[in-house]
This record gives sequence, structure tokens and C-alpha cells, in this order.
Amino acid sequence: MVLSIVHPEDASDLIEALTSAGFYVTLASTVGGFLRRGKATLLIGVRGEQVERVMDIIRENTHPRSRRGWWLRPGTHEEGAATVFVLDMEQVRLAD
Repeated sequence: MVLSIVHPEDASDLIEALTSAGFYVTLASTVGGFLRRGKATLLIGVRGEQVERVMDIIRENTHPRSRRGWWLRPGTHEEGAATVFVLDMEQVRLAD
């Protein structure tokens, strides 16, 4: 499973690209980080050999952003395009 946390502005295009490529995606609206900003968390079920293709699609459809900040130091700070976790799902149990 690929779990990807992205900026909400990138979520729609990313979901469209993933589903067009034949992947199933579940979207969860999440909040996190120091300032509790909203994020989009995508859960994408894939086989091991499909992980690199999903990673390419994520890279192509997400964008880093600059934010003005006062919390660490004045100025502009770069916010990453996506945070991605690849989880090895050796055993999946389906509901009876």
C-alpha cells in the first residue's frame, strides 16, 4: 500500500491521474503539522511491481509550495510536494 499525504490543491489532479492509470484510491481529509493545516491523505492499494509507477504519478502531479512564516523565523519556507509511505502488506484480511 502507498500512503501519500499531499496538499489539498494537488489532490484532485493526482486522484484523476491515478485512477486513469487503473489504480484504486481512497481519499481521507486530514489535519496535521505544527499549524494544523489541512492535507489530503491518499491510500493506494498496489502490487510491489506497481510502486514505482505510482511514485512517478505522485511526482508528476504534486508541487512544492512556499509559505511565509513567523513561527520559526521570518521569511519564506519551502513546503514539500508530498510525503509518501510504502507499506508492505503481507497479509490482508477481507471481511467475511
